[in-house]
Amino acid sequence: MPEQYQQLTDGRLGVGIGRAALAPPQVASLLFRQDPLGVLVPAGHRFAGLEGVPVADLATEPLLLAEEVRAPEFNQFTVEMCRAAGFTPAVDGGTVESIRAAADLVAQGRCLYCVPSSCIAALPGTIWRPLTDPASYYPWSVLWRVADDADHVHAVVSCAQAMSKRLGWLAVGQAAQ
Repeated sequence: MPEQYQQLTDGRLGVGIGRAALAPPQVASLLFRQDPLGVLVPAGHRFAGLEGVPVADLATEPLLLAEEVRAPEFNQFTVEMCRAAGFTPAVDGGTVESIRAAADLVAQGRCLYCVPSSCIAALPGTIWRPLTDPASYYPWSVLWRVADDADHVHAVVSCAQAMSKRLGWLAVGQAAQ
């Protein structure tokens, strides 16, 4: 079980954010954003000038994954997306602890990195291009312990729901998990 789910179920964490598809039954969730997924490429890369990058075109590129303990759901989502497009990704040998560290490796031309649009602010030396054919969306959910009815939990869930509605974050791909 990913660490965040464990922390929620045993009470060490009140609220989490992540993908709810693998949450155990004791963890409740509210989908609040379908975040367009794209790929970080170095300036000058053959994808840099494209409007969008077909997922299948990633088959010939080394992809970097996040450190498994930090982002197991996102790594699994990335691998599943590639397999659905007909290939197993050629994973770069290392992993990274942060998007900033990933951007540094991408900028050096070592690999590419799939990342949701909400995570790309201020990453010098890289260009983000949306994934297409099919377009992919990462499902962000608020997560909390089913039995927890604390005011702060309700406040976070209500805030996420209100932001989602106001900003139209569920306008696309609502059925994905």
